Amino acid sequence: MMHTKHNKVLMPLLVWLSSLLLLSTTNQGGLVMGVNGQRTITNLGSKLKNNFSSNKNKKQTYTAVTDDLVVDEESSEAEAIIDHVDLAFDGIKMILETKKGQNDRILLDGSIRGRAQPGRMLAIMGPSGSGKSTLLHALAGKIKDSPKLSLFGHRYINGEQLSPDSAVPAAFIEQEVNFFPHMTVKETLDFRVELKLGKQLRKSDRDKVVDELMETLGLAKSANTIVGNTKIRGLSGGERKRLSIACEMISSPSIIFLDEPTSGLDSYQAAQVVSTLRNLANKGNTVIAVIHQPSQHVFGMFDDLLLLSEGRQMFFGEVGSVRGHLETLGYKAPAEMGTAEHVLECISRVNGGGKAEKDAIDRIHRLAEECRAMSQKVEILPKDSAADEKGHHMKRYIDKSHRPKAGILRQFKLLLKRALKETFRGKAAIIIKIVQQVSIGVIYGGIYDLKNNQASIQDRFGLLSLIAIGATNMAVAGTIRAFPKEKAIVENEMAFNLYRTLPYFVAKALSEIPLIGIFSGMFGTIVYKMCGLRSGGFKNFLGLVTLHTIASEAVGLVIGAISSTSDVALALFPPILILNIIFDGKNISEENTPKLLRWIPKVGLIRWGFEALALNEFEGLEFETGGPRRGPIAKTGEEALARFGLEGRDIKDSVKALWAIVGASWTLSFLGLSLTRQKWLEMRPPEEAP
Repeated sequence: MMHTKHNKVLMPLLVWLSSLLLLSTTNQGGLVMGVNGQRTITNLGSKLKNNFSSNKNKKQTYTAVTDDLVVDEESSEAEAIIDHVDLAFDGIKMILETKKGQNDRILLDGSIRGRAQPGRMLAIMGPSGSGKSTLLHALAGKIKDSPKLSLFGHRYINGEQLSPDSAVPAAFIEQEVNFFPHMTVKETLDFRVELKLGKQLRKSDRDKVVDELMETLGLAKSANTIVGNTKIRGLSGGERKRLSIACEMISSPSIIFLDEPTSGLDSYQAAQVVSTLRNLANKGNTVIAVIHQPSQHVFGMFDDLLLLSEGRQMFFGEVGSVRGHLETLGYKAPAEMGTAEHVLECISRVNGGGKAEKDAIDRIHRLAEECRAMSQKVEILPKDSAADEKGHHMKRYIDKSHRPKAGILRQFKLLLKRALKETFRGKAAIIIKIVQQVSIGVIYGGIYDLKNNQASIQDRFGLLSLIAIGATNMAVAGTIRAFPKEKAIVENEMAFNLYRTLPYFVAKALSEIPLIGIFSGMFGTIVYKMCGLRSGGFKNFLGLVTLHTIASEAVGLVIGAISSTSDVALALFPPILILNIIFDGKNISEENTPKLLRWIPKVGLIRWGFEALALNEFEGLEFETGGPRRGPIAKTGEEALARFGLEGRDIKDSVKALWAIVGASWTLSFLGLSLTRQKWLEMRPPEEAP
């Protein structure tokens, strides 16, 4: 009976996957933008700038928007190409609401005004806590929405003001960018290029794009090196930074935001990264980067500089003029001191009290006032712009790329391929798990020697209970340690609409089943043979242990999906495990279970795993009546099952319950990732600021 079920162990999984596949459709999309509802403007999103001109007809779509009117006119006569982006900004202010009775905290004071132009690099510098990263995220429209935050200001693209809810068509590279550690540089780029450009380019052309990216970003020599992370040796810090830039350059963005791209790098690697950015700027890109304590060499590669201190703007202008500007104000740099070091010293607060602190406060205040007066003279709009700074011509960029460019089957194929590589290349993790499973199996086998006497009845129940608890503990704990880290990578990729949640989850689930089967088979074989469990139930035992482990990992995915970090997931794990152990079917009777908690045994992971193993073990067994015993004599396995209220139970029900847990857990995890898309804070007009 159970043997038939074992042969069809994947049928419930396939039914679940088929039902979810019906919910998914594919389509094409793009960022949309327009002016006065008159025309459609398209951006080249599928070529490297100045390369592969044969692909110029592969474009991202932008739709015209004026006020609340959205017009999507995809006529070839209306098309134009945005090769360069001139970004200007004015009056940027951010306020953090604090507790009642306390003054709100001003993160950016509204004095910030400047302009980033094509072919030039703008550096945002300042001491720690000055608001550098906050400003960068605000300009890019990447401030996470929060009821406690208020953002004000104006942004302009190519002379036209953006609406408050407008996105900025740009690449944004965070300070810490994570990748799947066992993928090589080439595989990482291949994966992204095929998802973004797979339908638009042939395989040979995609290979050319990847090769060109690696050559441009200085990654050609590391093409077959795994990316790695803090625990797995791979790329250097500088190479990882350049890889993150390469991934964003696939869509040929005209403007690039970078949050501290040189942090954590030595001077040589930092220079290599900034040199790469310099080359991109020379090709016409607009580059805006937060730079922390740069060397003089790195500092000199930038064209323009914006200085911040305590949320106030200290300077905006060309890099070559900042030293002279400070000197005219009486803050002359020593001859041996570099400009980068000098400007940071001038705008940093000195703590400890006394005259030094007062002088620093006075100096910062003076620089802020001088900058406020000077910044009004800065031309933030192009001379040929028809717009003015009062927003008479407002433009809205709306991200309508709600669906990935690749079809769902292509997404699934690529995700499954990547997941399998990640799983089977993790040799250290595989070895650890093998040692773990073998060791635990040998420990059980060395302790339990099951006979057919009365004492063995309790021993069998105890062993099966330990197997169910141990499998749950290891599978859930292992998943919740790893999944939040993977989720951070996946959420970032899905935020850029590389793929949907469903193909990712299906690929992840299928990729883990082979190793689960291997590890469960090793453990089950050792335990079954060494402990002397019932002959004839071996295959069913392996199938049940594997199914129980799959269900446990599925529960771990739910915990990981709803947890923001691994620490949160690990904090949720103990109470969930304890509840499963308490309501495993033998620690408290159903009659004495509090009414409000009687639903827990029905979804108890350990309860159903233990019950399935017990039914498989005891059905058909006969016991000797002599020798030591515990409790009433049980001549048959059915009588032994009655001790725990399992008489008359069908193993089919336990298997169905475990599959139900798997399906429900995967569905909840799927919904959790699908419904938690990040929302961004709108930049309201400065006139609305308090």
